Amino acid sequence: MYLLEMKTHDLLLVFLIHTTVLLAVIAQHNLTPFGIATQSSYIGGYIQFGKPEYAIKPPISNEWSFYVCSHTNINRSRTPADWWMFELSFESAFITDITIYYREGFARRMDGFKLCVTNTSTTPPVSDSCYEDPDPGLPNITQTIPFNQLGKYVIYYDNKGSTEVDGRYDGPVIELCYVAINGCQKSFWGSNCEVSCAVNCINGNCFPGNGSCIWGCNPVDCLNDFCNKDTAVCTDGCKERKTGNHCNKYNLASDSLVTQNPSGTAVASIADGNKTSCSRTLGKNVTFLVDLKKASIVTGILITFGEHTITEGNHSVYASNTSSGWKNGTVLYDGKSFPTEIGFFAVFRYLTFVSRVQHPYAMLELCEIGVVGCPPTHYGPVCTYSCPQNCQGPCDLESGNCIFGCFNGWTGYTCEQECNNWYFGNNCLMECNCLVEPCNKVDGICPLGGCKEGWHGKSCDQRCSKGYFGRNCDRPCDGCISQSCEATDGLCYNTTGCEPGYLYDEYCNNTCDNWYFGNNCTMKCNCLTGPCSWFTGTCPPGGCKKGWQGDSCDKVSAKTVQSNCLLSTQVGLFIGGFLLGVLMTVAVCILVHRKRQLRKKQGKDNNTEQTQSHEQQHYDDVQHVQMENVSTYQDLMTHPTSNVYDQINTAYINQ
Repeated sequence: MYLLEMKTHDLLLVFLIHTTVLLAVIAQHNLTPFGIATQSSYIGGYIQFGKPEYAIKPPISNEWSFYVCSHTNINRSRTPADWWMFELSFESAFITDITIYYREGFARRMDGFKLCVTNTSTTPPVSDSCYEDPDPGLPNITQTIPFNQLGKYVIYYDNKGSTEVDGRYDGPVIELCYVAINGCQKSFWGSNCEVSCAVNCINGNCFPGNGSCIWGCNPVDCLNDFCNKDTAVCTDGCKERKTGNHCNKYNLASDSLVTQNPSGTAVASIADGNKTSCSRTLGKNVTFLVDLKKASIVTGILITFGEHTITEGNHSVYASNTSSGWKNGTVLYDGKSFPTEIGFFAVFRYLTFVSRVQHPYAMLELCEIGVVGCPPTHYGPVCTYSCPQNCQGPCDLESGNCIFGCFNGWTGYTCEQECNNWYFGNNCLMECNCLVEPCNKVDGICPLGGCKEGWHGKSCDQRCSKGYFGRNCDRPCDGCISQSCEATDGLCYNTTGCEPGYLYDEYCNNTCDNWYFGNNCTMKCNCLTGPCSWFTGTCPPGGCKKGWQGDSCDKVSAKTVQSNCLLSTQVGLFIGGFLLGVLMTVAVCILVHRKRQLRKKQGKDNNTEQTQSHEQQHYDDVQHVQMENVSTYQDLMTHPTSNVYDQINTAYINQ
């Protein structure tokens, strides 16, 4: 149990030691991920054992293994030397210190080593910045060595060798389990090396811990040629057209117009770069207006106030493009404290500072306004580069790209590419459809020859209007339903029919023949003086042919209908009278024939007595026959006529 507790205690102690070491390394910026490691040889010639890159990969400890520590070949000779080298992937770095973890239990092989920061890969290393293990005694297998030196290479070098416990001599051997190279890439500082060193630092070098200039500052742009040697800040101000704490930024306010309300002293001095020359204004709601003269890209402002300034009340900064419209402009700052530096990205012409101090005798002392940016025609850290000539507006301050587009006829990030053929205009987004040659790449106007089918306009960039098609859109498609057709060939969108006045087909471009009109030309007009309209059927002045009426003369007139009815009546009466006359004639003929037969019979009976004796009887018979004849006549007048008429009607119906 006691042994178990001791073992647990030891493991915990090792864990705490490793954690402390790891935190110490992480607290600084380790540069080993940004480079490659090499070494002079491999153990026994096996490349997979003791690789040099093992020394820059975790675990962070002295525990040795062929797969976690580097290991050069063991040489029994006294002459060769071994080395391990790390090369940074960037030009150089300011290395503050290096921590090494050598193989545990083998401090004798570490004895007499040399560790150098150099700018060349020469071995033995040639450098004024080398640490050499001092004699006597064996070195610590874990140690941190300070350097504070610029360099590109770190070289661990050994040419001493070691005497083993059995008295055997071994040549130089390197067994590094972990190496941490702490510092920052040149010209950067901070916990993650993300902050740029002040440009005033000589050679752009600063200490990674606090950014102070390593070899002092360069006051080339500082007013009175004075800068703080540690911070590189230009204490008195900046020379002409420069602003910022280090006077490394272009000041747009240097060439601007500055006004204030109410008026004060020396208003122009607030943009002269001198932090000691100030303008004092007494009153409330004080306003300073800076006119940059042209709309420019601005990335920030710096304001320096004098010691007599009263800080009560709100203070605001506005950006606008009109001098009188700043109240409706963009608010860059609004607060109770005086801003000394404000960062942003905006494009404007007028900058307005408003101090809303309400005390009637409040003093505002403004000593310097710096407007960080570039004139619309330049870019770069201090605006030394000209923007591309085809930029539309100011270019990006860092890259010079035309962020607001190009002049017509050009495209690309820097507007260096002329539009391809058949394209023109802003960023070459417009397409022209000229018939013969490409259009002008600036305005898109086509040369002589007009436009391709389906296009019109000076640049041939407009599709045909509704109802037109063909070259230059000069052909109508009136026959299509709703006048909708393909702009190129006139094919109707709706192929189920055509507009009135056109014969049906897919193009509806054939009008009706003369004297016809309407849908598919199926209606006929009967105009007197000429054909009617194919579309509406309206006749020209002059009226209709006899018997027709209406706007299209396609309706029979009322008189013609009445006349036809009268004629039909007359014809019917005539036929009826004729048939009645025929029937009456037939009846009379039958009566006459029967009378003749009776007379002949009376003559024969007078010659004999019997005849006389029978005269009375004959007379009665004659009377009887006459009565029969009368009855027969009546029958003929009534029934035969009715039967014939019925038969005629029946025959007509059966037909």
